[in-house]
Amino acid sequence: MFQITSRSGCVGILLTGGASKRFGNDKLAQRIDGLSVAELAARSLSAVCESSYEAGNSLTDLPQIPGTLGQGPLAAIAHAVSFLRQRALLDISQCAIVLAGDVPLIQPSTLAILNNWPGSSSVVPVVDGEGQYLAARWSAESLDKSKYLVSTGVRKVREALILPSTQWLTIEMWENMSHLEFLDVDTPEDFSRAIDTRRTNLDGRATG
Repeated sequence: MFQITSRSGCVGILLTGGASKRFGNDKLAQRIDGLSVAELAARSLSAVCESSYEAGNSLTDLPQIPGTLGQGPLAAIAHAVSFLRQRALLDISQCAIVLAGDVPLIQPSTLAILNNWPGSSSVVPVVDGEGQYLAARWSAESLDKSKYLVSTGVRKVREALILPSTQWLTIEMWENMSHLEFLDVDTPEDFSRAIDTRRTNLDGRATG
């Protein structure tokens, strides 16, 4: 089982540009135990990555990447990659942990598994048969592909991760991890479930 020993490896990119159409108002600003949904996700990301940045609506204390709103998550990722590389904040061969801001239950230990997974390929958790593309490790190749896809008009996030080297990790491959960590708060019902889960135990661990 992976342990968090130090912050290293991937750069963190937190996406907070969603429109929250299904929620009815800004889901990322909703608060659980004193912290917003986005802040909870940011805290877990920062605990694992040596440096983390926010691409979106400036909802956290992470350094902001401007110009990432209005074109969807893949475009935000592609712009973030260009922005960070131009400023020598992301090496051309470095991976990134890309995390949507609406997963308040995600644990640092889970992100550490992605960060520390052997090799340099993209690593995508698979929960209930669905790839968690926005809670995944993106290889340098996938980050490059995001820029190419956006330049050709493609906006589907999963396309950047469809590579021969990508590793797809089913939940059975991980110890002490629950699919509830990947619960995104798309609706008020999801938010209520996240509150209930956080205030109990997640797979026997305090979500504190």
